[in-house]
Amino acid sequence: MKQINVKYSPLPHIKDSYANHPYLCLGKQKLFILSTVIVIIFLLYCSKKSELFETSTESSSHFVETESSSISPGFVYSDVVFNGTKADLLLTNESDRLTKILPVSHVFIVSAYYYPTSKSLGKNAVAINMVVDSKNFKVDHSNYNIVGSNETHSELSVAESQSEAIKMCRYAPVVARANSVDRMSKLEMESEGVKVEIPFKLARYTAPKPVIICISPQFVAEQWQIFLMHVHVAHRFGAHMHIYIISIVNAFFDLMKEYETMGYLTMEKWVKMKITNSETPYFELNLNTELRNQAGALSDCLLQYKEAAEFIAFFDMDDILVPLNYPTYLQEFTAEWQVQENTTSLIYGRREHEFVKGMIHVLIRSGQVLPDPVRPGLKLNSERLSEFNFHELVASLRSSLVKAGKSVVKPALHNSTWIHVSHREAASTRHNVAHPRLIHVQRPIQKHGNNEIKALWKFDFKAFNETIKEEDIQAIEVDIWRVRNISSIAEIGTRLPSVDYYFPIVFKCYLDEFYGRALTKCPNAERCKLPQRSDYKCIHTDAEYFSGPTMKPFTYHFSDNPVWSKDYGCYQ
Repeated sequence: MKQINVKYSPLPHIKDSYANHPYLCLGKQKLFILSTVIVIIFLLYCSKKSELFETSTESSSHFVETESSSISPGFVYSDVVFNGTKADLLLTNESDRLTKILPVSHVFIVSAYYYPTSKSLGKNAVAINMVVDSKNFKVDHSNYNIVGSNETHSELSVAESQSEAIKMCRYAPVVARANSVDRMSKLEMESEGVKVEIPFKLARYTAPKPVIICISPQFVAEQWQIFLMHVHVAHRFGAHMHIYIISIVNAFFDLMKEYETMGYLTMEKWVKMKITNSETPYFELNLNTELRNQAGALSDCLLQYKEAAEFIAFFDMDDILVPLNYPTYLQEFTAEWQVQENTTSLIYGRREHEFVKGMIHVLIRSGQVLPDPVRPGLKLNSERLSEFNFHELVASLRSSLVKAGKSVVKPALHNSTWIHVSHREAASTRHNVAHPRLIHVQRPIQKHGNNEIKALWKFDFKAFNETIKEEDIQAIEVDIWRVRNISSIAEIGTRLPSVDYYFPIVFKCYLDEFYGRALTKCPNAERCKLPQRSDYKCIHTDAEYFSGPTMKPFTYHFSDNPVWSKDYGCYQ
């Protein structure tokens, strides 16, 4: 399929309308000499000015100004053009985003999975995870035609769908499912005889651990201290983390890759949604989908591990669960599942916490620096990996109020989920776990920083009121020390950011856009302005993007062959 790339339109050449001007016909020789002298003087002036500018830039700040016309990946402005033509089909009127009826409903295929066998979906099942324009029709329980093919024949099936929509967003996360042919090798979407082939993957039938923690998409990720806390807690209690990533600071990316190599986690590329070509009007996908399609990412994780995991938890990176009554998540979740009849999910409440990424107390023994919270000695900066101390981090935790919880499910019971809980289950079958609660470490405090977060996000924090056993703290500390002394990780540690940069910028944007207020528009960070720094580089996802032919009622768009890219910069 032909790919149509998004490009900037070059400025047109200006035709010389003065070629036959009467005054320019007189004294052409003199005018030519005078013009040449002026041009030489001007070029010398510009050259000198450029040298001065470069000299001052080298000795000044590392910040790089981003021009207002620049474009971050996946976000479409009105001056973007498609294949050399201005994108007049891109609709930008805020007043009709939730009411305008369009000729077709645009659909972005996020992912598709094939299950030769499935405990809950049956034989030769197909699940398609997508984002659908929900305002043209009632998006829930809609049907989609799919064609599955193998080496000998094709079969048309009708896929029934379910939605995890919220009313303030035009595009809704939707999962459609059907049953198709044996040994399926090709998958197409069909409407009125028109078809478009889409990529699909075989669902997982084995998992690294019986419990999978799905982490919602990270962008401009820099909070490696929270990551260290979470990944080692998860490892201690028998879970494997599956982390979705849009963009991440380079050194943090390198650190996470090391943990992936060691088997602690899986990194999943989460790409921006793009429409590369359209013959019908549409609203920009990312701006009109809730929170970088978190629900779509968590549903993707559910569909991937549906046949492989016993329990799947849907958390953010800063949602950390420490089992209270059992030594593993598997035992904890199994016991809680038996408390209530007909349980469809466990809901763990989240208590707000702050912690200090500050000074640690250590004692020097035999030439080595060892943690000793009882006998404080030399002080070092724990904003560096080489001095990161789990004892001190836990000691600095302070608790506040309880917020909306996050869910844990048996994957056979669900085909989709939302950010907190699935809209597709009855509230009466959710088991709300009283204790423990998720430790929501949303307010990290820097020992050496301006800590804008304290002024932005005000809570009455008091003594830490969750329970982490000393034996678990000690075991986690030992694991952290073991890992960080690996030579490749120690080298990465010297490059990790020691001061927050993007975190307060994004947090302030969230507060300005939707935190702590009634929703008046689709919540996301697409309007956040993220300045770029020459000393702060990010890895960003990229992919090949495709648009299918115009089809009614649905026109399909999708991506394939995702990659890690160094070209975009630090954007959502």
